[in-house]
Amino acid sequence: MPGVVVVGSVHVDLVASAARLPRSGETLPGTGFAIHPGGKGGNQAVQVALIGVRSIMIGRVGRDPFGERLRAALQAKGVNTTYLIEDEEAPTGASTVLTGENGDYASVIVPGAAGRLGGGDLERARSAFDQADVLLLQLEIDQQTVATAVAMGKAAGLSVVLNAAPAPADAAQLPARIWDGVDVLIVNQVEAEMLSGQAIADGPAAEGVGVTLLRRYALSAVVVTLAADGAVLARGDGVLRYAARPIPSVVDTIGAGDAFAGTLAGSLARGATLEEAVRLANAAGALAVTRAGAYDALPTADAIQAFMGSSRD
Repeated sequence: MPGVVVVGSVHVDLVASAARLPRSGETLPGTGFAIHPGGKGGNQAVQVALIGVRSIMIGRVGRDPFGERLRAALQAKGVNTTYLIEDEEAPTGASTVLTGENGDYASVIVPGAAGRLGGGDLERARSAFDQADVLLLQLEIDQQTVATAVAMGKAAGLSVVLNAAPAPADAAQLPARIWDGVDVLIVNQVEAEMLSGQAIADGPAAEGVGVTLLRRYALSAVVVTLAADGAVLARGDGVLRYAARPIPSVVDTIGAGDAFAGTLAGSLARGATLEEAVRLANAAGALAVTRAGAYDALPTADAIQAFMGSSRD
């Protein structure tokens, strides 16, 4: 069975909803509150499992009720949590999320136990790399740990996919050795602008930024997601544009990028071409915004195929 090993964060999402996001110093009446399992690593691992690919999560949670809840939620979605470490000192990480009626959101992440994932943990989880075809990473954990995981993934012969989220304010802050092993970089518009230092005003500008990142970091491929404007795939042999798929309405955008990344990585593990993997990921990201939350908003393989059959790129 094809497999993806995901190294990253597992957090609990504390989500407050209002008509719009508050301005600085402003207090708004809310319309709802919910607690969801989340964290980019956990979200992406769940998405991998939902499309029928072996999903192995390497991360840390606290020895507390939130940690227990997150482990159970991952297992319920089919994720292998053998390498999800229970930290005896730090609490489970949390994301405080604010959402508006138009789907906009803002969040503050307190990594907690997730931020303590280190090279020693990866070494003890080395057998997980032998069970996978693709390594999927994000930047919600320590960057040196990400760099170590990249090196281990390449040594194990895996394709390495990095979702550079959240992007650092200064791209030079990232350890240079991260780029030595990344095959596919996934970034949204904001992350692409931060890593390239170039603004994206429209589709052609996004294509140019994708090419800039491709050359700057000597990558095989760069995918820039553009929300309602679809996505761009830049490779050495050219640039492809993917139109956004029409949806009836946006409920919230939490987890949409993770649906995209998890579907892309899982599809590559199953042997899809990169072009087809991006097409499937584009559909998964669109579906994710039509439902609330993270894990429960992520689509299955059947849902993605049905959605693709009812719409076109």
